[in-house]
Amino acid sequence: MIKLESAHIEEVRGIRKLDITFGKNTFSVSGPNGSGKSGVIDAIEFALTGKMSRLTGAGTKGLSVAEHGPHVDKTKFPDAAFVSLTVHFQELGKTATITRKVSAPKKPTINPNEPDIRAAFDEIAGHPEITLSRRDILRFILIEPTKRSEEIQAILKLDEIGQTRAALNTAGNRLQSAQKLASTQVDTSRDTLQRHLQIAEFRAPDLLSAVNARRKTLGLPEIATLAADTKLDAGLSGGDKLPEFNKASQLRDLEALSGALEKIGPAGAEPTTVILAAIAHLEADPSLLDAFQRRALIEKGLELLDGAECPLCDHSWDNEDHLRKHLETKLSKSGEAAKLQAEMLGAGSTLAQYSARLGGLIAPVVRIAAEHNDAARQLLDRWAQDLETFKGGLSDLQGLVGMKSRLERGWHGLPGQLATMLVAIRAAVDAKPDQTAHVDAHTFLTTAQLRLDDYREAMRKGTAAQKAAKLGKAAYEAYCDVMETELNALYDSVEKDFSTYYKAVNEDDEVKFTAKLSPSEGKLDFNVNFYERGLFPPGAYHSEGHQDGMGVCLYLALMKRLFGDRFTLALLDDVVMSVDSGHRYQFCKLLKSYFPNTQFIITTHDRLWAEQMRSAGLVTTKTSLAFHSWTVDTGPLVESNEEIWDEIAAALSRGKVETAAHGLRRHLEYASRHLADQLAARPAFRSDGNYELGELLPSVLVRMNELCGKAADAAQSWGNTAAKEEALSRKTALSESNGARSVEQWAVNKAVHYNEWANFGKKDFEPVIAAFKSLLECFRCDDCGSWLYASPKPIPESLRCACNKVTLNLKSKPK
Repeated sequence: MIKLESAHIEEVRGIRKLDITFGKNTFSVSGPNGSGKSGVIDAIEFALTGKMSRLTGAGTKGLSVAEHGPHVDKTKFPDAAFVSLTVHFQELGKTATITRKVSAPKKPTINPNEPDIRAAFDEIAGHPEITLSRRDILRFILIEPTKRSEEIQAILKLDEIGQTRAALNTAGNRLQSAQKLASTQVDTSRDTLQRHLQIAEFRAPDLLSAVNARRKTLGLPEIATLAADTKLDAGLSGGDKLPEFNKASQLRDLEALSGALEKIGPAGAEPTTVILAAIAHLEADPSLLDAFQRRALIEKGLELLDGAECPLCDHSWDNEDHLRKHLETKLSKSGEAAKLQAEMLGAGSTLAQYSARLGGLIAPVVRIAAEHNDAARQLLDRWAQDLETFKGGLSDLQGLVGMKSRLERGWHGLPGQLATMLVAIRAAVDAKPDQTAHVDAHTFLTTAQLRLDDYREAMRKGTAAQKAAKLGKAAYEAYCDVMETELNALYDSVEKDFSTYYKAVNEDDEVKFTAKLSPSEGKLDFNVNFYERGLFPPGAYHSEGHQDGMGVCLYLALMKRLFGDRFTLALLDDVVMSVDSGHRYQFCKLLKSYFPNTQFIITTHDRLWAEQMRSAGLVTTKTSLAFHSWTVDTGPLVESNEEIWDEIAAALSRGKVETAAHGLRRHLEYASRHLADQLAARPAFRSDGNYELGELLPSVLVRMNELCGKAADAAQSWGNTAAKEEALSRKTALSESNGARSVEQWAVNKAVHYNEWANFGKKDFEPVIAAFKSLLECFRCDDCGSWLYASPKPIPESLRCACNKVTLNLKSKPK
């Protein structure tokens, strides 16, 4: 993996132009909300992956990198929006630059363009999970088990596990449905044969008894046993075989169909009601119907997916995994439609079985009608074909939805004239003379053999379908067993790391914390210990701050599992803010102790948290950046010694006094807060910690005067003339500063108050800028430019700078 060395960003999101030197170190970007710090994360992510996760996912419909990646003033000139990253590949021992334009996100420029470097960049592009935002935390903690399983498996690159499980489950369900239909066909053909033989139970002795009685009439030897190849009409020569008309059998077939027609109304009523209710539900909720319709389309797209080209719209994607994930995300949105789908398909399967049984009763009557009434034969043929078509559509969701009018009329589609025609056919069969015993026995055996052949064929297909369904179920269950065993082992290591990290952050009150990740059939349950009272879902008792902390710790555990020692870069966009203030030092310690080789790029809107990261040694002044404000014209305004004055001067040169005034005030707010901490100033206490500039800056001036006076007295006591002169010189400079005088006048003269600056003219405001720039120089070292600080706090013994050129003793000589 990589570490970032530097970045150059132009016209991307809210950033106009910005250069950052990361130096392969953990780096923080702080600033108030709306100051543009998240734009840095967007830019880095875009350079590495060609995407911006902020513009994708739930709630981002209508957003895209192409339209919303460039600065708002450059939407018509996307070629002007680009990011250049200089990165170091640790494994290759090489440094390279990647430049990606918003106008061509899939065509980055890489220098040097060597195969191993390009392959390394391609690998990084496939890991969008290196970016973690505040909304991503909820993907792990407060989410249903099925979604959590999908999200975590996606991060761990185990997408195919869930896809394979789902495919096996779908295949198993289809095989089960096929087996039910095959079983129905077996029952139907058996009933047809049993009805002809006139036996109460379908047993071999009873079958042979009925057959042998007719064989005896014909003088044929009895059949002793019924084997797989037994011919019931064995011994009848081809020339001796008579037409298949058997009066008694035909009357029974006609009676069976007529009896079924009398009961056809109530039959199938329950599954029909279920399907019609589901269709009504879909029609009442158009969005659900859309999801339902898209579901079938997307499922088909997933079936046809083979490569990075979408089979639905021919659009090319970066790779097949991204396209598959996109389609699966859209598919998951139709959860309620999926439930209706299951209900409808279940009811459709039941109706398919009814249709098969009815078709089994129609088939022998078609042959009877062919002898007596061709119109009836044609009617029965059309009905049988209609039922077959109807049966085929019952396994298709779109087909079920399209059958609404058919189901409302009657699922069976019974022809109106059929009952009358059957009466006529029965009368015609009845009118035929009774058959002699010889003819009856002859036709009985030939018809029995035909129906036995049908039954054997149905049994063969039924056995094959049953075997396939059993194997499908066994394959699914075996896969799930192996999957759960392997996932349990994987999640055991994840939960151990997660618990370790969480305890490290909360070592003061949750030293016995434990967690449990439990995978099962596409789900992932997540429970955590609550003060040794048992394991509960995180949302049950833990506070939001603890839940968010869990999310960050779980993310780190997953990244360790995914990358191991190659986990060298993570972009944390304002997520560290989720850790409550009492545990942030421990969080810094966690990152430093457990991830010493990982470069974290951290953004936060909390100044105190940014300062805590510096004080904990996670970042330094050189590896941190502070934005004090943002405007649409300038982008982020960086808090720095020289650049801030350049930005203020640039705004003033364009006549934008309001922008310059805002920049000056923001910088004074930052400097006042920082100096109040560095010098241990004593403003009036505020319980909410929200100090105004008018409260902080005066207290900083008072404190600096006090420290300089104290340093002069101490130097006097030690006889150190040079130190005394230096201390008095700083005190004098501070007292004579026009900026300091302005601060002193704020309380009595609102005309010079910072709230009125925006109303000044350019000429009026220029002296104000010069005064405060000169004022702040009183608090800096002339050589290294660092802010002066009192040490140690809260009772300081010296006033010094970073390079130690300024070292003023505050401790007087004992008397």
